[in-house]
Amino acid sequence: MPILSTIDHEHSEIRAVAVGPVTYADVESHLQQEKAWKSLSYREFIDGRGAGLVLTPADVRRIVEMLRSLSRESKLGRTAILVSTDYAYGLMRMLEILVEDVCQIRVFREEQEARAWLNAMSAGNSSK
Repeated sequence: MPILSTIDHEHSEIRAVAVGPVTYADVESHLQQEKAWKSLSYREFIDGRGAGLVLTPADVRRIVEMLRSLSRESKLGRTAILVSTDYAYGLMRMLEILVEDVCQIRVFREEQEARAWLNAMSAGNSSK
């Protein structure tokens, strides 16, 4: 699977690395794995710098619907997504905007900035 995850139940966080081509099916599988782990509410850091997104804007809309559905079952944890291409940034920014009423997702180009945002959020700072 192109999205490899490790879970830390003690700190309620997930670390994921996306490698190679990532499709809608990969994202769906990743979210279903989180659901099975009972960790949808955990904060998550996704390093997508090694991924080649094979997603379309229509796929992003399907991901939005999946997240909306999952949010009816569980609170969704905040997620920082690190990307390296303009295309990935644009698609993930679209996702960020479309789910802002359901969960906190933010896309970044710099790892330090992404981790700082995620850590500030976990410390109780609710600003975006």
